[in-house]
Amino acid sequence: MRTNHRGRRILSLWFSAPFRSMSGVRAGQLQAAALIAALLAGCTGSAHASKDAQLPDWVMQASTNTPLKAEWHDARAIYLLEDTLLTVAPDGKAVERYRAVVKILRPQGRNFAMPFAAFSKDEKLESFHVWSIGQDGHHYAMKDSEYVEVGADESGILYNDERVKTASPPGADPGGIVAWESTTQLPSWDSEGEWSFQNEVPTLHSAFEIDLPAGWHQYAVWFRHDRVQPAEVAPNHFRWEQNNIDGIDLSDVPLAPKWRALAARMSVHFAADPVPEGDALWAKIGDWYYQLAAPRSEGGSDIATEARTVAGDGDFMARLAKVADFMQQQIRYVGIEIGIGNLQPHAAEDVFQKRYGDCKDKATLMIAMLDAVGIRATWVAVDTARGFVDPGTPSIAGNHMIMAIEIPKGYENPRLEAVVTAKTGRRYLIFDPTNPYVPVGQLPVYLQGGYGLLAAGADSQVIPLPVLKPDTDTIDRKANFELAPDGTLKGDITVLRYGALSDRMRGSLAMDSDKEQRELVERLLQHDFSTFTLGTEKVAHVRELDQPLEMDYSITAPLYAKGAGNLLLVRPRVVGSDADGLDDKPRKVPISFEGVGTWRDDFDVKIPAGYAVDDVPDPVSVDVGFATYHSQVKAEAGTLHYKREYVLKKLELEPGEYGTLRKLESAITTDENSDAVLKKQ
Repeated sequence: MRTNHRGRRILSLWFSAPFRSMSGVRAGQLQAAALIAALLAGCTGSAHASKDAQLPDWVMQASTNTPLKAEWHDARAIYLLEDTLLTVAPDGKAVERYRAVVKILRPQGRNFAMPFAAFSKDEKLESFHVWSIGQDGHHYAMKDSEYVEVGADESGILYNDERVKTASPPGADPGGIVAWESTTQLPSWDSEGEWSFQNEVPTLHSAFEIDLPAGWHQYAVWFRHDRVQPAEVAPNHFRWEQNNIDGIDLSDVPLAPKWRALAARMSVHFAADPVPEGDALWAKIGDWYYQLAAPRSEGGSDIATEARTVAGDGDFMARLAKVADFMQQQIRYVGIEIGIGNLQPHAAEDVFQKRYGDCKDKATLMIAMLDAVGIRATWVAVDTARGFVDPGTPSIAGNHMIMAIEIPKGYENPRLEAVVTAKTGRRYLIFDPTNPYVPVGQLPVYLQGGYGLLAAGADSQVIPLPVLKPDTDTIDRKANFELAPDGTLKGDITVLRYGALSDRMRGSLAMDSDKEQRELVERLLQHDFSTFTLGTEKVAHVRELDQPLEMDYSITAPLYAKGAGNLLLVRPRVVGSDADGLDDKPRKVPISFEGVGTWRDDFDVKIPAGYAVDDVPDPVSVDVGFATYHSQVKAEAGTLHYKREYVLKKLELEPGEYGTLRKLESAITTDENSDAVLKKQ
């Protein structure tokens, strides 16, 4: 299941099983282009494209020299034209024609001029044509025999029926122009078109049209852009246009949000009956999905028997935790997606018998099992790019499916942290059964702070996803070291990771061999020591989600302390960094952190005999509202004690807060690199 854009579906990889939208955005365009380029490497068919061919008028018109904005001259490429026409027949079936003309300005811009069109069992590719204009002015038209078909490839997906037709046109070099056109018959259930008019690179002209049958209705919603009224170019035929659209290039932007959470877009809903607006439209979309998925959650007696055996006796949380553990550990993530199977889950019975499924399948089976033990639950459609799903932009666009578990009225339990209250007054625990490393009660950081579509029949609605408290996700580093007169440092380190922020490390360690685990620790230590030897090393509780992930290791670091005459300079902050690398460029986009949390260090360094502490760094105490940072170094009984705590309270900051963040990061960096001075007696 993937987000996609008509004719330009992207073969993108995400951590979890994406919930595929009816229509989406060009997420991961560079990765897709690189994949297709690799598939076409060595292909010589393009050398036989018709030379000096006659190109369509729309290609020639778009390719005519047009003055560009001065700030665009450093761009990698420019979309000279993007044009989409959605034609809806009286029976509701739609055909989309997509056109693009791209001029390559830099070698890296070739990725944006890689033409391709996606199709599948339910999306029939009716036509696909590619043309190009070389830097020398020669015109080329690709022949049918020169197109290549490749299968979509996605992590965890065993099989899907999506294919991509593509080509490697001649002249696709700096100064060259590539154009393509595709016509696709869309699935019969598709009643939403999307106009993604903002790219990673600038766009000179973009247009979207929808041609509806007489008496039909359309309603457009906008994301990160003011509403634009269309021109009715013919009866019930509407056209929107945008010109001189800046690109969003996040390649060198630190702490940037996901691209697709920033790129402006429009979604247009169409139907024979009037289209509802706002919350009513969200409710309609959610109810549509609920009716599609609910029959698949009807489990048989074997599911009910297994669920009761797994859940055992106990209260709501006890039963829920055992079913969640079964789902996370016993049901593998493997996807088989054919046709509407990109949206509709497989039957719970099939998932249970085969012991595998994708995100929507796992949610469906868990809904069935919980129902058997008296717990109600339903689906929540989300996107792993925080901010992509927006309350003001009703749409089925998204890339992942999770679930909402109804909490009994009046029930309380400290493990219930990822809780939201719907407009109905019902409380729900939000849970991602696809992620095997975040316990029920908590929520992966990539979902916190976003929005999701609660599919609950007539009660369907958009809901905010919770942000957990900073003390839920913590990293505690504790260590005892001994410093030798020659500057060698030896010691033992324990790192405890709690909460959802530990999922990535748990996932890595779970898949690693002992040798790979050791190499991982060595890579982490390379940030702190110029030279060192890793001694003993072990990890514990990788899959025990009710326990902190524990990493214990010992190190020896020669020349850690630097000699200067009768002095030794030693850095009290021995391991671990809380600083983020920032730049000094003007900030144009929001600041996005991986997650809120608390990071604590507690280190003791025993100083060598014959030395005394002559000076220690000053204490640091910073409170900027969205974060606090406190550190202190004390000398006591021949030991340096370093203690600090960093608490991050907000997931995202406005661009205007970048200056404050830089001051905070400067204070952290200064503290992390400050030395204590030891003097020989």
